[in-house]
Amino acid sequence: MPSWSFRKIRHRVLALFVVVGLVLTLVVLLATGILTRSLVANLVEDNARNLVQTQSNIIELWLEERVQELVQLANSSLLESLDWEAIEPHLQRRIAQSHDYFLIYFLAAPDGSYDTTSQREAGYIGDRDYFARVMAGETVVSEPIVSRSTNERIIVIATPIWNEDRTAVAALFGLSIDLVKMLAGVGELTREATNMPVFLVDSGGYFILHHNPDLIQNSRIQDVYAGWDDLKGLEHGSFGVSENGLDYRVFFQRLLGISDWTVVVKVPTTFFTQPVRRLIGQLTLVSALGFVLVLWLGYWFSSTITNPIVELNRIFKRGAHGDLTVRAEIASADELGETSSSFNLMMNTIGTMTYYDPLTGLPNRRNFMDHLEKSLKEETTVILALIAIRDLSELKTLFGSQVTDGILIHLAEALKKVSDEDLVVGRIADAEFGLIIPSRSSGVLLTIDRLEDLLKEPLHVEAGANARIFGGISISERQGLDAELVYQQAQAALYEAERTSQEQLKLYNPNTHHAMVDRLRFQTEVHTAVIQEQFCVFYQPIIDLRTNTIIGKEALVRWRHPLRGLLTPGHFLEVAEENALIEDIGEFMLHEVCRQHQEWLTQGLQLGWVAINISPNHFRSPHFPALVQSVLRTYGEQATILRLEIVEDAMLSPTPEVLRNFEELKKMGVQVAIDDFGTAYSNLGYLVRYPVQTLKIDRAFIDQIDLDKRTQGLIRSMIGIGRNLSMAVVAEGVERESQLELLRDMDCDEAQGFLFSPPIPASEYVQVIGELSERLQRTRPPR
Repeated sequence: MPSWSFRKIRHRVLALFVVVGLVLTLVVLLATGILTRSLVANLVEDNARNLVQTQSNIIELWLEERVQELVQLANSSLLESLDWEAIEPHLQRRIAQSHDYFLIYFLAAPDGSYDTTSQREAGYIGDRDYFARVMAGETVVSEPIVSRSTNERIIVIATPIWNEDRTAVAALFGLSIDLVKMLAGVGELTREATNMPVFLVDSGGYFILHHNPDLIQNSRIQDVYAGWDDLKGLEHGSFGVSENGLDYRVFFQRLLGISDWTVVVKVPTTFFTQPVRRLIGQLTLVSALGFVLVLWLGYWFSSTITNPIVELNRIFKRGAHGDLTVRAEIASADELGETSSSFNLMMNTIGTMTYYDPLTGLPNRRNFMDHLEKSLKEETTVILALIAIRDLSELKTLFGSQVTDGILIHLAEALKKVSDEDLVVGRIADAEFGLIIPSRSSGVLLTIDRLEDLLKEPLHVEAGANARIFGGISISERQGLDAELVYQQAQAALYEAERTSQEQLKLYNPNTHHAMVDRLRFQTEVHTAVIQEQFCVFYQPIIDLRTNTIIGKEALVRWRHPLRGLLTPGHFLEVAEENALIEDIGEFMLHEVCRQHQEWLTQGLQLGWVAINISPNHFRSPHFPALVQSVLRTYGEQATILRLEIVEDAMLSPTPEVLRNFEELKKMGVQVAIDDFGTAYSNLGYLVRYPVQTLKIDRAFIDQIDLDKRTQGLIRSMIGIGRNLSMAVVAEGVERESQLELLRDMDCDEAQGFLFSPPIPASEYVQVIGELSERLQRTRPPR
């Protein structure tokens, strides 16, 4: 540290700062000590009053809720019947489901005899103070008493039961609340602060709530404060008491309503004095440390004047050692700020020369490979394309560097335009360019198509001479691959393209190139189908094998592909699952099926319920029940028309979301069916755990039922499982009469399949099922 002569401005600023800071610190500390004493006392008293008021409101609300519950129960038709044989089981269930401090319900006749939920003909209560008031038509909260039927310390809430024309009281209905047990659940009524206990006393001063159960109804507040009776005329207030050598300030608040209770909060006087004493000690310590702190702050303040110069010196040294990313961040309008801006401009120029190609302005090899390394770390799949001009060195020899420079600039601009999104395009070598295409990009296929189109056309040089360009693509399949490895793969593909000259753009693995491109293209087509509503619904009738009638139908999604024609789910559902489009298709099915069903109802057609397949991922969504309810509400449909079919995979993970979805659908009245039953490796315990109403036996089993005895036994067992669990059993894929006969012999409930009808569009469904119904009526009735 330099010598403390005041010839330097830095030292003079420091001395002035120390003097001013120290004076201000002392003034603030002194003022704080004086003001805090008063503020702490007022704050503690306000908090205590607020606590009393809050507890009063809570207890008043609690009493009001109990009284309202009792009055509502007394006015019920069950209680007004006065039939204790019917009333007693109902009240016993309510007691079992209520709080522990709900002791008994009781019903008293006008002569004072009464029955309770724990004892019939429990005795006589006509001499209780509250009895006459209730028989006069009042609802009463009693003072603390001892129960004659349970010998517990209680309070009673009692209300009248009127006769039919409400001209006289027919009986008294009451609830006994155990004061000791209510203390155990006191958190419901009080929010007791540390060392600030809350009590509840009645009009006579007896404790109703106290942290010591032995004092409830056995001790009075007058035992602690003799002047309590003198305060009866006050709604609220406070007084001081001493207990066990400690001083307290007691705050009280009378309760409003039908009770005559008072909430009391006892606050130790140490709450008023301790913070002040603690603050005085802390202020003393702060005062002792204040000078040291002010001295340090003053030294820091004076040092900041020279810090910008020191910072510039440090930044210059980093730049001199090769760190081209360093920038000065000194924002000021003086000479130091100008020096900072000039340094940053110089580093930008150096950085451009170091990381970018001076001819095309694209990232050079070093910069491009850094981008590739970063993309491989952040993305699961990264597509690297290398583009090269064949024989560029020969063209340069023939036509000169000015011509070839023009070709390179033209190609660089063309590559930057192959995508509507920002791609990383770089010049890696003299005749080689690179493109990094993230797979998350929505225009991957369009980018590849444009790149192929670009490579098909040779670059015009001059005088009829053309330059051919080729490309190689490498696709990373996982995160963390080495950038150099991916680059070598792309180079190998580029070499293959240049060697064969049959395709301008080659994938590193020729066997999977077209398959991957087709898959990416098909993913895009599925997404387009969702947007353009190319999906439609076919229906297949479901037959009740006992009545030989059509009772419902299954809705099956189809895709009217503009080129491939009508596609079944096996062609596109897997791709939809992988690209998070399955939920969109499921939502479309719910809307379309309910819309069509409403249209049929408007035409006066009653066509039974409809089953819809829901994917496991869609069913697990926490928003799925709300979607179903919204769709039903939109089209005014009853929940009973829906039967949602899910495969066993949806229940392999019994998460809270899955269980909650099952319960929500059950509450709505929507039935759930297990589709393809028996094809998954799952625990049959889910049949008991989940509220499932239907089992659908997979067509793979039905196909062998008339060919294999063991399959017959297995299907018979499946039907038995369904029947024993009160579930309907549906056989899928019934195509032969022999299969149908066996299913009837096994007492299978329902069936569907080509034997009855293939899936048909909605426009033909009504006519087809009309013909099918006539055919079913002509056949042998089920046994």
